[in-house]
Amino acid sequence: MRADEFDAGYYTPSDDKFNQAHLHDTRRPRLTLIQLNKLKKMRAAKDLEDLVHADHLEIQYAPMEEGPPA
Repeated sequence: MRADEFDAGYYTPSDDKFNQAHLHDTRRPRLTLIQLNKLKKMRAAKDLEDLVHADHLEIQYAPMEEGPPA
């Protein structure tokens, strides 16, 4: 509902069952901003780990440099 509809008297709290969970609901619960921010931080940390891992792989599997064997 829009804010201007509250003043018109169309809204009754007893009819508002939008966020109410029932046993037969198969929908996923709504994520809160706290949960979304936590997921964002986790994704950023994983991306950083992937970049570091990719750098290690480039060093590990780089072609051997020409020169005398050690």
